[in-house]
Amino acid sequence: MKTILLTNQYTGAPLEIVQSVVPEGFRIQFLEEQTQEALERRAGEADYILAGGRLKITRAVLEKASRLVMIQRSGVGLDTLDLDAIREKGIPLYVNQGVNAESASEQALMLILACLRKLPTVSRRTKEGIWKKQEQGVQTAELRGKTVGVIGMGNIARKLVNLLQPFRVNILYNSRTQAEPEFEAEKGLTFVSLTELLERSDVVTVHCSLTPETRNLINRDTVAHMKEGAVLVNTARGQIVDTDAVAEALRSGKLAYAALDVHAREPIPEDYPLKEIENVILTPHIAGVTYDSFRAMMHDAFRNIALFEQGKLEEIEPHRYL
Repeated sequence: MKTILLTNQYTGAPLEIVQSVVPEGFRIQFLEEQTQEALERRAGEADYILAGGRLKITRAVLEKASRLVMIQRSGVGLDTLDLDAIREKGIPLYVNQGVNAESASEQALMLILACLRKLPTVSRRTKEGIWKKQEQGVQTAELRGKTVGVIGMGNIARKLVNLLQPFRVNILYNSRTQAEPEFEAEKGLTFVSLTELLERSDVVTVHCSLTPETRNLINRDTVAHMKEGAVLVNTARGQIVDTDAVAEALRSGKLAYAALDVHAREPIPEDYPLKEIENVILTPHIAGVTYDSFRAMMHDAFRNIALFEQGKLEEIEPHRYL
């Protein structure tokens, strides 16, 4: 029986979902603790690794994984994978491309609307008995007609663009690769420089991958280019945003509101600079996780592993990264 080593730990309902979709002929193993040391210790037991997004598949892990024939990423991010080492070892890598795009794009839209309507602040005040309808209402804004700046144009960003269409917004975007002219024309997108996007956007939403070029992309200098009273949303990777710079901008009023689903350190530390700020929404890297997306993610990941074991590579080729 072949062994699938999962680098994430699951309990409760998530564990039940995982166990319900494990294919016949395989057994799953979990780490006794969520550490790199534990992953290195157990790597030698794995015929397959189902890699989550927290622990890293490093060269050291691969050196211990003598039985490993394939790595399956449960999601889509690649920043925790040593791609050079994986390539050198000749180990096939598959990703769940687009599996959580619907969930993540819906969360991004929800956070944009919640920021514009200052929903956490209004909710708190209502619970405190403050009932100033007009006074509070006029401090919020509609999404309709605003300029939304989208950083990155991958699967999630494209889903978000679709969701934004009924709001009749002006969409600017900046991405490493410009989208097809047909897609730009159909969705009303304008490709601009990052500086122009920041200067013109009422809402900036981050959807790019974490790379050396995008690490701390949103920092004091780039925030300075943003419009006064803009909204910032990040559902991509925490290290793309300098949280100290964002905290300063929120306190000063440079940013009216912000929402971050991802954070440079997860779970967030006690001294996290955004924890005590009123005009910020924090969520626990949950944008891509709903019942629907998690079940699909696990089902598709285990299906890929089973097909690989059966030699049916043509059926999983669209998901192959390396």
